[in-house]
Amino acid sequence: METKGFRLTFNCSESSENCEISLLIGSDFYWSLTHRIKRLDSSLVAVETSLGWSLQGKCDEQSDCTSVHLIHSEEESISAELRRFWEIESLGIRDNDSVSLGNGDEEILSEFDKSVCFVDGRYRVSLPWKPGMREVLQNNKTVARKRFEGLVRRFKCDHELFCEYKDVIDNYVREGIVERTSCDSLSDSQGFYLPHHAVIRSDKTTSRLRIVFDGSAHEDGHSSLNQSLYTGPNLHPNMLELLLRFRKNPVAFTADVKSAFLQIELDLRDREFTRFFWTDNLNNNPYVLNFTRVLFGLRPSPYLLAATLKHHFKKYKEQYPHTFDLLNSSIYVDDFICGRNDVPDALRTTLECLQIFSDASMLLRKWRTNSKQLDLLWQQEGVETEFSETSATDLKPPIKVLGLAWDSEKDLIYFDPKDLLKFMSRKTESKRFILSVVGRIFDPIGILGPFVIKLKCLLQDLWTLGVDWDSELPPKLRHKWQQWSSEAEGLTEIKIPRFYLGDVDQELSSVDIHCFSDASKSAYGTILYLRFVTCNNKIETSFICSKSRVAPLKSLTLPRLELTAALLSARLAKQVSSCLKFNANIYYWTDSLISYYWICGDSSAFKPYIKNRVQEIQLLSDPSQWGHCPGKDNPADLISRGTSAVKLAQNELWWHGPPWLKLAPDHWPNRQRDILDSELCSEELEYRSSVHVAVTQQRESLVDINRFSSLKKLLKVTAWVFRFVNNARIVNKSMNFYITADEIQNAEYFWLKYVQYEFYSAEILTLKRNEQLRCSSEIKSLVPYLGEDNLLRITGRLLEADLCFGEKHPVILPRHCKFTELLVIREHERIGHCGVSATLTQLRKNYWIPKGRQLVKTIIRICLICKKYNAKPADQLSGQLPRDRITQSPPFQIVGIDFTGAILVKDNQETHKSYVSLFTCAVTRAVHLELVSDMSTKCFLLALRRFLARRGNCKVIYSDNARTFKAAEKELAYFANILKDSEFQNFVADKGIHWKFIVERAPWWGGFYERLVKTIKDPLRKILGKALLMFEELSTILSEVEVIVNHRPLTYVENDPGEPEPLTPAHFLELGYGDSKYPIHFIELIDATTARESYKKRKTYRTLLLKQLWRRWKEQYLLQLKTVNHFKTPSVHKNLKLNDIVLVEGNVKSKLLWELGIIKEIFIGRDNNVRSCLVKTSKGLFKKPIQLLYPLELE
Repeated sequence: METKGFRLTFNCSESSENCEISLLIGSDFYWSLTHRIKRLDSSLVAVETSLGWSLQGKCDEQSDCTSVHLIHSEEESISAELRRFWEIESLGIRDNDSVSLGNGDEEILSEFDKSVCFVDGRYRVSLPWKPGMREVLQNNKTVARKRFEGLVRRFKCDHELFCEYKDVIDNYVREGIVERTSCDSLSDSQGFYLPHHAVIRSDKTTSRLRIVFDGSAHEDGHSSLNQSLYTGPNLHPNMLELLLRFRKNPVAFTADVKSAFLQIELDLRDREFTRFFWTDNLNNNPYVLNFTRVLFGLRPSPYLLAATLKHHFKKYKEQYPHTFDLLNSSIYVDDFICGRNDVPDALRTTLECLQIFSDASMLLRKWRTNSKQLDLLWQQEGVETEFSETSATDLKPPIKVLGLAWDSEKDLIYFDPKDLLKFMSRKTESKRFILSVVGRIFDPIGILGPFVIKLKCLLQDLWTLGVDWDSELPPKLRHKWQQWSSEAEGLTEIKIPRFYLGDVDQELSSVDIHCFSDASKSAYGTILYLRFVTCNNKIETSFICSKSRVAPLKSLTLPRLELTAALLSARLAKQVSSCLKFNANIYYWTDSLISYYWICGDSSAFKPYIKNRVQEIQLLSDPSQWGHCPGKDNPADLISRGTSAVKLAQNELWWHGPPWLKLAPDHWPNRQRDILDSELCSEELEYRSSVHVAVTQQRESLVDINRFSSLKKLLKVTAWVFRFVNNARIVNKSMNFYITADEIQNAEYFWLKYVQYEFYSAEILTLKRNEQLRCSSEIKSLVPYLGEDNLLRITGRLLEADLCFGEKHPVILPRHCKFTELLVIREHERIGHCGVSATLTQLRKNYWIPKGRQLVKTIIRICLICKKYNAKPADQLSGQLPRDRITQSPPFQIVGIDFTGAILVKDNQETHKSYVSLFTCAVTRAVHLELVSDMSTKCFLLALRRFLARRGNCKVIYSDNARTFKAAEKELAYFANILKDSEFQNFVADKGIHWKFIVERAPWWGGFYERLVKTIKDPLRKILGKALLMFEELSTILSEVEVIVNHRPLTYVENDPGEPEPLTPAHFLELGYGDSKYPIHFIELIDATTARESYKKRKTYRTLLLKQLWRRWKEQYLLQLKTVNHFKTPSVHKNLKLNDIVLVEGNVKSKLLWELGIIKEIFIGRDNNVRSCLVKTSKGLFKKPIQLLYPLELE
C-alpha cells in the first residue's frame, strides 16, 4: 500500500500484538472524516480519512502455521479399570478358569515357531500379521508428523523433558535398538509411522521416563498397525496362582528383565512399519528412525516376549530341569517371581536363570529377596540387586509384586493405599468417581475382602437406582460412601506374612486346607486357611485367600445363596490345591444346615437350580469333606456382611480362622449331623409320582384369557387371583391395595407354564424322560430343553456370545395361542408400534415363536393405532372430463375464476396491496387478467363487468368452494365473502350465469384454472423482479403477460417448417380482428382475399378458417387429453361405502390431530365411481373428496 503512495493510519512494520489503540472514533463521527473509497480486490477496500488511509475488509492471506493439540491422559479409562478389577476378582472362581488355546491361537504359535530364529546372539521374530493386512496398511505419515510437531512445542516449553527424552533416544541409537531410515525406503508408499509421547513415573527408581509409542494411530477411514496384527494367545501364568506360589517357600526373590521387549529383534521386513519422527535440534526439520527391536506399544508385544522366552527355555529342559519348570511358571511379562526352600537352592536357581537369560542377550536385574544371607551371596557373585549401592544396615523400601506391596525386610505383603487415598482426597461424590475408586483397588488374594464387599454392594445400589454418572448421590448412598471413604485410611494397618508358615522352621507332619463359606441377602463369599502341624505337634493356621461376590439382583432364598457360596468355596479350593501342590486334606465348612443337607444328598431329588450346583460341588469334592459349623465361628460371615478396615486389621477370626482350628480334630464341630425335617426347605424338593390314567383331560384356567385384549390387564387379574388364594391359605394375609412387581412376574410365569403344557405337554414329558423328540414335533429343530425354571427353552448356538440368558435361550411359545398374541401386542406397544422386524427383535430377546414373523405381521395388521398411522388415502380411477371442458363453444363461455396472492403497488410514497383476478376459458384454455385494488365486492364486480364487456357474456363459471378459503391466505378468504354478497348474487342472476363450486379442499377438481395461476406467475415474477410499480404500470404489465400466456402452444411444436404452427388460445381470440395470419390449405381462398373479393367470400373464408381451427382443436388437442392421467391407477379399486369409518385429513401433517369420521352419504360420478362423500365428524357434516379420506377398514 505504501509503495503505491497510500499513507496508512498505522505502521505496518509493527507487530499486531504490540499495537496500541491511540484513538477511538464513534460511528456517528466516523463518516465526517472519510473521503474517497477505493476497492483493492474482491475483499479489501481502502478508505481515505482525514488521518490517512485505512484498510477494511477480509484479508485473504492465510497463516501457514497449523495448530495441533495433543491431549494425553495417563489414567486408564473407567471401563478398562473396572474390567481389570472384575477379572482379578474372578480369578480362581470362574466357571472354567483354565485357559485353553483355540484353533486360531494354535496357528499363530505355529507361525511363530516357523519364523523365530537366533541371529548374532539375539532372537529375531516376525509380527503376527492378519492375512493380507501387511499389503493394504495405509501410510499414516501425516498424522504422525502433526503429533510430533505438537511434541516439539511441548519440548520448547519444557527443555528438561527434551533432554531426558533425547538421552533415551540417543541410548536407543547407541545400542542399535533404533536406526535411521534410509532415503530409498522413505520413498515407498508402504510403511507405518508411530506417534510417541513421554510417560513420567515418579515411583520408579530406574527408567523414570518411558517413551510410549502409539500403534493405534491411523488416518481417518484406514486401519492402524495394531488393528492389522493379531494380539496372540495369553501365555502368561495365572496371576492368583503366581502369588499363591510366591508365599509358599521361606526364601523368596524377585527380579525383572531389563528392557525385555527391546532385547528381541524384529524381522527386517517388519521394521519399515515401526518408523517415527525425531530431531536432535528443535530448530531443525525432523528425520525418520525405525525400530530394529520389538517395542512396547504394539498389541502383540507381550505375546512375542512370552513366546520368545518359552521358546528359549526349551533349550534348557534337560540341562536345568528344575529351573526350566520354575521359569515357565514364574515369569509374568518381564517380572520374575520365585521362591525356594533354602538359600543354596535359591542361589543355584539365581545363577542358572542369569545364565539362561544371558544366552538370549537379556539381563535379569533388580534382584530382591527377604533373605539377608542370599543377598550377601548375590553381592559376592556380582548379581545386580535393586539396592546394590545401599549398605546392609539401610532399610529397603517396599517393592511391588504384581501390584501388591512387599516389604522384604519384614517379609510382609499388603495393599498399599497411598495412591488410592491421594485420589480419594478430591472429595468428589458421584457414580463416576466411585467407579474410578473401585478400579484402583488391587486385591487378587482377597486380603481386604470384608471391606471391599461394602463398596461392591454400594456399586450395585448405584446401578439399581439408576443414578446418573455425574449426579449427586442419594442421601442414603452418600452416607454409605462417606462412611466407607472415612474408613479407608485404616487400610494402612492391614498386612499379612508373605510366608504361609511364618516363623515356623520345623518339619511338618500334616497340612490341611480349611474352606469356609457364608452368605447374606446382600453378598456371599469364601475364605481359605492353611492348617499345619509340626513334628512336635504345634498347630498353626495361616490365611491363604478369599473371594467375595455381590448377591444377584434376582431375589434368591438364603439357602440358595449359601449353596452358591459353597460352590464358590469348592472352586477356589480346587484352584489353590492344584497350585500349591501340598499333600493336604481339604475340609469344607458351612453354617447353613439346608445347604449342608443338599450337598450330602442326592442331587437328582432337587429342583434344577439346586441340582446343577450340587452336582458341580460333588464333582469338585466329596460330601464327606463337608461339615457344619456354628455361625459365630464362621470367618466368611465377615465377607457376607462387611466390616471396617480398622476392625478387619484387628480381627483374629479373619486372619487365623476359628480357635478350634488350632485344636485336635476331636474338638472340631460335629461334621456328621442328623438333620430334622423341620429344618429343611421342603419346597426345593422335586416330588415325582407315576400316575397311569386313561381319561380325557381338558385343562381349564380360573381366568378366561379370551376375555382380555391386554396382557397387562390379564396379568393383574391373575395376580389378584393368586393373592386371594394365598390369603386364604396363610394367617399373615397381604392387605396391600396394589399389586407388586413380583406378583406380576409370578403371574406371567404361570401363564408361560400353562401355555407350554397346553401345547407342548408331549415334548415336556419326553424331555423329562431324557428321550428324543418325535420327528413330527414342530419344535424339534429348535433343540429344546427344560430350564431351571421348568420352561421350554431353545438350546441355540450363542452360548459363548456376550448376551443375557434370555437372548441365548428364549422361552418357546406356540403361535396359535391367545396368550402369545397378547404378548406380541405388549412388545409391539413397548417399542412404540414399530414395524415387523423391530417387534420380532424385541420378542426374541426372551421368547421364540415358531413362524413368529407371520404372527407379528398379523398382529400389526389389526393394530388400531398402526392402522391409523399407516392408513392410505382413498383413491380412484381418473374421472371423465366434464362435458363443459370438451364441448366446442366460443371462448370464455365456460370460465374458471381464481385469484393470485397480493401484489404490492405504490401510490405516491405509500404502498398498497392489489390482486390479480384470473379468468380461464375451460375449452380454449385462454386467460383474461384483471387487476383489482382490493378484495371488496364492488371491485370484484367491476372486474367481472370488464371481463364480460370484453369477452362476451358467459354461461357457466367455476370457482373454489367458499369453505376452501377458510384455510387459505387471509386475502383469499375475502373472496368467500364476495360470493355470499347479495349484490353479487343479483348481478349473476341478471346475467344468466350459472355459478358452480367444486368440493371444498379439492383444488384438483378445478385444475383447468388452478394450473394457469402458476403459468402467469412465472413470467410475472421474472418481469417484475424486485420492482415496485404503480397500479397503472402493473395493469399494463398484466396485459402483456396475458398476451404472452395466450400465445403458448396447446399442441405439439413440429420441427418441419412446412407444418402449420401449433394451435394457441390466441387463434380463437383473434379471429374477429383484422386479416388472419393463419395459414390454411385453401390457396384459392387466400388469392380471393388478396384480390379483394366480395364480403360474402370473405365471410365464407373466416367460417372455413374457424372450422379448420376447431377441427385441429379436436384432432390435435382434445384427443391427446385422453392419454393424460393426473392420478396413478390404484392397485386396489374399492369404493367407499355408507357408514365406513375414515380418517379425515386436516390442515396439519400429524395424523394424531386428524378427526375420525363416518360416511353418511356418497356422491357417484358419471362412471359410477365414488368421487366425494358427506362425512360426519365431531365438528359437523362436511363434503370431502375421497383423496382426503383414509379408510380404516374396521370390522
